[in-house]
Amino acid sequence: MNEKKHNSKIDGSGFKTENAKKTAEQSEHECPSFSAGVKKEISEQKIKREADAHALLSAFTLSIGALKLMPAKRCWGVHYVLESEAALSLVSKLAAQYFGLESQLNRVKHERLNAEYCELLLHGNGIGDFLTATGLVSYNAEGEKSYEPHVPKSVIETETQRRAFIRGLFLACGSVSEPKKAYHCELVFKNAELAMFSKRMISDFGIRIKCTERKGSIVLYIKESETLSDFLALAGASDAVMVLNEQRIVRQLNNTVNRGVNCINANIEKATRTAMKQAEDIRLVLSVVGAENLPPPLRIVAEARLNNFEMPLSELAEEIGIGRSAANYRLRKLCEMAEDIRTEMPD
Repeated sequence: MNEKKHNSKIDGSGFKTENAKKTAEQSEHECPSFSAGVKKEISEQKIKREADAHALLSAFTLSIGALKLMPAKRCWGVHYVLESEAALSLVSKLAAQYFGLESQLNRVKHERLNAEYCELLLHGNGIGDFLTATGLVSYNAEGEKSYEPHVPKSVIETETQRRAFIRGLFLACGSVSEPKKAYHCELVFKNAELAMFSKRMISDFGIRIKCTERKGSIVLYIKESETLSDFLALAGASDAVMVLNEQRIVRQLNNTVNRGVNCINANIEKATRTAMKQAEDIRLVLSVVGAENLPPPLRIVAEARLNNFEMPLSELAEEIGIGRSAANYRLRKLCEMAEDIRTEMPD
């Protein structure tokens, strides 16, 4: 695999150096996707309570975090891989603020796939507390350690914690389509138990989210625009909700206009077919009866229709100075005469 790493160091406080900040700003600017913008907006939301920070870190870590042995330091670290540098920066900041962890952030370019992503490695003296708080590690009553991932009850006790947990899920494994193209949001999980737990939690907020399986992963998804709007609001992406609702209005207006245009086109086609049939009937009547033998009212409307083939009935009536109903009546009389002639014609 051809990869190049561009180191953007993060100090113990979790904040990037000036060069790394510039790289992040350029990266977010160069990535115009709606999904990246939503993650950036959520990542910039201030988290005031430590309990909420723990909830977000737990969801994020259980979704995409992996234990990594660091032989040089003779300790464990937690490794993350994600496209969103903004999301990883938030995680490194919270991990430093509440657990005193050090961080290393790298931008990696995969030249063969022409893709870029970020790697974050958390490590430090507080890593044990971090692993326990996020649910990667647990201890039983006898003090025996287990590496079975689980959601700690302590991170989902309050509604604000559960909201923070859902924000962490979206930042780690979520994506949302450009609303101009489609209404689609999904969360992709490798862990089926975490997926089902997350589905129940999101559903408890009144959001209908569906589930499917794709290439060995469990995918939770939303396709309805109103439900998607509610989910983004729950995740704290208020600006994205405004953009989504604006696009919903635009699409509804476009659909209304298109229906109107289709209706107009259908009426034009119907009127054209009717005019063609009228002209055909009039020619038959004139060829058999003769124009000079028609009553003047019928002769006038017959000549007007043949001379103004594409003219709507209302304009045709105005052209010869009579009402629309009168013009329609006379044209129907001519059509009836044509039908009588066809009936009397030999086979």
